Amino acid sequence: MQRSFQPVMTTIVLTAAMLLACVPASASVLTLDNGGTHDLNYVVTEDDVYVYNSTTANLLTGGEISGGVRAYDDSTVTVSGGTIGEWLWAYDNGTVNVSGGSIGLELGARDNGTVNVSGGTIGDYLWASNDSTLNFSGGSVGDDLWAYDNSTVNVSGGSIEYDLDAWNNSTVTIFGTFDIFGYGVYADGSLLDGATLTGTLADGTAFDNDVSIYSTATVTLAAPATAVPEPSSMAMFGIGALGLFGYSRRRRQTSAAA
Repeated sequence: MQRSFQPVMTTIVLTAAMLLACVPASASVLTLDNGGTHDLNYVVTEDDVYVYNSTTANLLTGGEISGGVRAYDDSTVTVSGGTIGEWLWAYDNGTVNVSGGSIGLELGARDNGTVNVSGGTIGDYLWASNDSTLNFSGGSVGDDLWAYDNSTVNVSGGSIEYDLDAWNNSTVTIFGTFDIFGYGVYADGSLLDGATLTGTLADGTAFDNDVSIYSTATVTLAAPATAVPEPSSMAMFGIGALGLFGYSRRRRQTSAAA
């Protein structure tokens, strides 16, 4: 969907969105840091949830968090249902996986964080910055998708209401088939910069969004067959490969015994 949006104003809006994610001094925080797994299928009385020390938090159907959630230092937050009123961030090698539920404001990754989105709804912005990784394969974004500061963003599905913007050494790859633009790498000042990209993403979702490329960022258009697999798909592939290896090994042992 097309929308007129100036770069300076975009930066201002991003800064405002990040300020919203800062916790007020009066906010209460639920800290999960014991290295275990916590299922949140109830209304959390604290405003925010912080997850540390390789701990896992699962937001399930019935779970409600009024403020925001942060995943730090090798911790994982998985959202398959429930609601987060404001923001969800992956920090400092933390990982966030979203397959359902809703996030009121923004979902982002920074400082080597990783975000995987395969479903659910994000009210405003989806973004990545500071050497982080974002894989977007499903779900819906109510505003823009942004890539900043050496981040890596892969888009193979889902819907974005407005723009896709890339800044400052970020790398964005969009997997699909496109109406006008051919496969390849596009940079600041290229034909794709400032244009409306239309086509179909790898998951079959229509793509009709303005694309802006700033400074040393790049946007690559790639074929659907090369799309980055979801972590769950990679796990299933690993299980299947191990089973095939075991079957092949048993056949060899049986043949040798004969």
